[in-house]
Amino acid sequence: MPTPPNAIPSLFYEYLLSHLLMAVTSIAVALTLVKLLATNRAPQSLIAWILALVFMPAVAVPFFLLLGSRKFPRSAKRTMGLLAPDQPYADSHPIARAMRRVGAAPVRENNLLELLGGAEVAYHRLLELIDTAQRSISVNMFIVGDDEVGWTVLQRLAARARAGVKVRCVLDAVGSRKVMRRARRMLAAEGGEVRSFMPLIHAPLRGRTNLRCHRKLVVCDDMQVFVGGMNLALEYMGPAPWPGRFVDLAAVATGDIALDASAVFESDWAFCAGQNPPAHWSLPRTNEHHASGVMQLVPSGPDMREDTFYNGLLTALATAQERIALVTPYYVPDDVVQRSLQIAARRGVRTQLIMPLRSNHPLADFARRGLLRELANAGVELFFYPDAMVHAKAMVVDDGFAYIGSPNVDMRSLFLNYEDALFLYDPAHVQLVAAWIDTLLAGCTRTAPKYKRELWLFEQLARIVAPEL
Repeated sequence: MPTPPNAIPSLFYEYLLSHLLMAVTSIAVALTLVKLLATNRAPQSLIAWILALVFMPAVAVPFFLLLGSRKFPRSAKRTMGLLAPDQPYADSHPIARAMRRVGAAPVRENNLLELLGGAEVAYHRLLELIDTAQRSISVNMFIVGDDEVGWTVLQRLAARARAGVKVRCVLDAVGSRKVMRRARRMLAAEGGEVRSFMPLIHAPLRGRTNLRCHRKLVVCDDMQVFVGGMNLALEYMGPAPWPGRFVDLAAVATGDIALDASAVFESDWAFCAGQNPPAHWSLPRTNEHHASGVMQLVPSGPDMREDTFYNGLLTALATAQERIALVTPYYVPDDVVQRSLQIAARRGVRTQLIMPLRSNHPLADFARRGLLRELANAGVELFFYPDAMVHAKAMVVDDGFAYIGSPNVDMRSLFLNYEDALFLYDPAHVQLVAAWIDTLLAGCTRTAPKYKRELWLFEQLARIVAPEL
């Protein structure tokens, strides 16, 4: 049957539209692929995105625009370490030397660390820091909970603002979304200010929705900084024991190290307002406390030119001689970290990995299964804490290095999130962290959860999507 004459234009337009759509899609995929290859991503992430672009281009291209950007080269902060004068200590310690060369803050040699291993102790110490601050309080936090802890902290901050203290907060738009509006009004009424980090309503056009501020820093008077893995919510801290509370770790560092924490805050504060970061991060000062603690603040994230924490972690694993003890809530790293732990164990370093028996993210637990089998086969000692969710992030290497902070050993913390870690180099402070880890080990079991080997295919698929967990 012949085609009606009036249907010919319609068919032509459909043909033209389909070819135009195909051409636009092909160009979009090609441009996205070029951008993807230029981002220097981890192999798992790269493979996952390429597969998505090939098989689901209509979905992958818009999602990459929303979630794919990992670094901000045009607005990257100036490196911190290169602004510091020559430092004999940094030049003599391999980890400190590596950190200086990738742009971390300078090593500070006059500080004091107070380790806060208990949730109640950390809560009361934080409130004490806030209540006694005289000039300024800067809060950089992923989660402020819509609960007793979150609102008590916000009320104390409002009280200090009312007393004339300069109070500013950077809160992640996702982690603290439940309190953001009320917190902003509460502090503004007393002279304080709250800024939302990466609001979702603005992020999609900038390709930054997937990059969250996971930092946990509270800086008081540029002299003391509350640092570690604890968010400001009931799950992490509180005035009294609470069922289901996480096992976590925090500390208060006093001295020049607080200047570097202030510099990190100032840069994030400027970013939230769409401004350029400060021209200089670190401010010179001689510590009035004359303490002996040697520390280094290591921020990492999309605003740093290098993956600073990742570099520090790999350097620590490579230089270990006797012992590695690593505590992390989630273990979903890239292949390089995985292989580094295996090599350390095989060359005779006692390598211990401490995790919760079951975390609060079952998908991350599933993704770690095959990885843990590989580590066990290489001689890595696996320890599982059965009584609670372990949320602490810490590591000890021999007797000369330790860290505590916000990064998990997973792809998100290593490559996507804004994070901070406090590197410790003096034996006295390293021993504090080692003692805390040894206490945690005493409550652990070596018996891993029972897994069905038939699910190995799904484990491998989980490793492919691990960058977005």
